[in-house]
Amino acid sequence: MHAPNTTEQESPRPRGRPRREAARDEIVEATLALLADRGFQATTMDAIAARASVGKTTIYRRWDSKEELIADALGELRTEPSTSAATDLRAVLLEYLHDQERELADPLVGRLLPAILGELQTNPGFASAWEDRVVRPRRHAIVDVLSEALERGELRDGADPDVIADLLLGAPLLRLLFPVGLPAVPAHYAEQQLEAIWDGIAPVA
Repeated sequence: MHAPNTTEQESPRPRGRPRREAARDEIVEATLALLADRGFQATTMDAIAARASVGKTTIYRRWDSKEELIADALGELRTEPSTSAATDLRAVLLEYLHDQERELADPLVGRLLPAILGELQTNPGFASAWEDRVVRPRRHAIVDVLSEALERGELRDGADPDVIADLLLGAPLLRLLFPVGLPAVPAHYAEQQLEAIWDGIAPVA
């Protein structure tokens, strides 16, 4: 009797994302879709599991609570500064502002906002998860870029990276998410915003 040819019988491994990674992506996508369609309260673990076609145990292996899951899902939408596409600070900041514009102008973000803002005021668990998983990473990323630029002499002596971060993050948030009573955002808003900021932070020649 011949031994079985294991080489011929072995099935090739499926290509694509690993199952664990694919499941996480499906859970995040389902969470965002439910938030936009039904709001925070109706986005339960049961509803997320059904929408993502996974078991609740699969979700709980990754997140301890609905609040943590929702915060992580929303964190997937955030913009982070990149230094790979440009070498000088001004180009990096302009790219960052353009990315923010695209993110905040996304209709999905506009649909998610009402569900988020009210819950932040009334749900301490969600507010804590939002702070840890969205606000701090987003802010630290741009502050780190600015702090390193200050050390390299690419910012004016005495410039405060935290204040610059406020200017970069705050204006687009106000103009794009809370535009009531404000003029329409101009076509080259990012360039205009950076020009106004840059005059106050660039090194003195």
